[in-house]
Order: sequence, then C-alpha cells, then structure tokens
Amino acid sequence: MQIQENLIRGIIDIVILQMLENRDMYGYELFQEIRKRSGGEIVVKDGSLYPVMYRMVSRGYIKETTVLVGKRRTRKYYHITDPGREHLHSMKAEFDRLKRGLDNIINYKEEPVIAD
Repeated sequence: MQIQENLIRGIIDIVILQMLENRDMYGYELFQEIRKRSGGEIVVKDGSLYPVMYRMVSRGYIKETTVLVGKRRTRKYYHITDPGREHLHSMKAEFDRLKRGLDNIINYKEEPVIAD
C-alpha cells in the first residue's frame, strides 16, 4: 500500500487538474469522482486532497469560488485556470515520456551473448 500512496502523491496534480479540465467541482465531489473514474484503483485519502488543492490555488493553477447551497451552507468549487491548463499539458507530456521509458525498461530483452 505504501507504493500506491507514493505513486499517487506523484500524480495527484495531474489527476486533479484533469478532472477540473472537464468541469468545476467541489472537494468532496473530486474525491468521489477520482475513485469512480479510476474504477476504485486510485483512492486518495480524505486529508491528502485538500493540501494539494490549496497549494495549486496558491500557485494559480486553480481558483476557488464559494457558492451558497441551501439557506446557510456554502461550498467551495474549484476551477482550472489557463496556467493550470498549461501545467497540466506539460505534466501529461512528461508523464507520457516517463511511462514510455518505464515500458522500455520493463519490456527490455537482452540480446543473448554468443561466445566465440
């Protein structure tokens, strides 16, 4: 399980920004949608999603809007910004490059050495 947590930490920015590229969402909705869209394979712990989102807000990749839901309750919706889109596309390109490299390593076949 530790391996999965480390891998998720490395890709959580891509996951969040990709989800927000489709539509604005609030935090708990993001949490649920990540689990749903990944078929349950990517599970983000409750407390680990919000610090990442706060960091992305401070870097200008996403912005938050407080919306009144009901008479007194508010909900923060998150929206990807243009710098966030640029960051997402560069991270996806880097991820694809690393994935190709990993695939090459995993599928590498040594040529047999023939002795003279």
